Amino acid sequence: MRLLNPQEAGSLASTVRTSLLEILQAEREHVLAEFSLDNKHSALSRLLSEVTEESGKFKGDLAGQIEGVIAEFSLDRPDSALSRLVRKVEETQRTIADQFSMDAESSALSRMSNLLNETTKAITSNLTLDREDAALARLRRELLDILKRHEDRAAAFQTEVTAALDTMKVRREEAGRSTTHGREFESITVEFVAHEATRSADIATATGNCAGTIRYCKVGDAVVELGPDSAAPGEKFVVEAKEDRSFDLNKARTEIELARKNRGASVGLFVFSKKTAPVGQEPFFRVGNDIFVVWNAEDTSDDVILRAALSLAKALCMRELKQRKAEVADFKLIDEAILAIETEAARLGSMKTWTETIKANSGKLHDEIRKLSEGLERQVQNLRDGLGGLRSSTE
Repeated sequence: MRLLNPQEAGSLASTVRTSLLEILQAEREHVLAEFSLDNKHSALSRLLSEVTEESGKFKGDLAGQIEGVIAEFSLDRPDSALSRLVRKVEETQRTIADQFSMDAESSALSRMSNLLNETTKAITSNLTLDREDAALARLRRELLDILKRHEDRAAAFQTEVTAALDTMKVRREEAGRSTTHGREFESITVEFVAHEATRSADIATATGNCAGTIRYCKVGDAVVELGPDSAAPGEKFVVEAKEDRSFDLNKARTEIELARKNRGASVGLFVFSKKTAPVGQEPFFRVGNDIFVVWNAEDTSDDVILRAALSLAKALCMRELKQRKAEVADFKLIDEAILAIETEAARLGSMKTWTETIKANSGKLHDEIRKLSEGLERQVQNLRDGLGGLRSSTE
């Protein structure tokens, strides 16, 4: 291949440059012709024609749609959406107005008003006392009948209770005037002692009608034998009850000593009747193994004194058994309980005497009696605890 000399190379380069410029000039004129509006066949002229044509179509469609929308919201056309809506609202309003109108009998408000009127009339007619067949009048008659029956029953019950109380009063007065009133007090005392013995699992026997170890001697109304679960099983104490004004403390001591010998008991309990007790007699008094109490069989508040005396009698029986066996036992708790029971019982008797003679201080004294009774019950419990300790030591 032959190499061009510099002159030939320069001439060739000039020719190439001239050809490129001519080509670029031709392309420039062609592009400008496509973007010219003077040439109807140019690309820009065709684009503008198409855009104008499409814009016209769009404007026509939009105008038609706007006219359709305006027509739907026009009240001049009966078939428009707004006209149909207005007619529906008016029909609904007329229906509501008709239902809430009092002029039409078939309206809901008229029917409701008629129903309320009928209900009011029915309530008024049944809640009146002017009509005999009204519900309130019938209820009133039934309540009056029930109250009348209750009043009749209460009056009959009151009459029966009054008659029974009068009969009891007459019987008590007759018993008080008769020679048998003392035996009735003895029977009541024996019944009380037997009841308390049953609660303590002891054995009580009425012995007032049978002779004892002393020939032809019937002294000793009841004998209480301590039960097998006691700390001193088989030990006995005798109870003698008197409603006799001829018995003072000295005579009572002689009587209870005879009762202990006659019934083979180590402890004795003498019960004075409140009605015939000696003047100034302490309500609770102990001399050795003999206990003396004043008891009102008709006053339940006095029962705590007799219960305390029975518990004390059992404690003395247990201590007597321990002493006989020469066993060493701690009797401190029992002795303290016995002393406390004697003291509290004496105070209780004094307080009861005050309440019977001093009316102005009866409320305060009754409160003191309540407190003393509670203290006495606590001491009885302490005594029972001490007896329980003795029982466990013997076992």
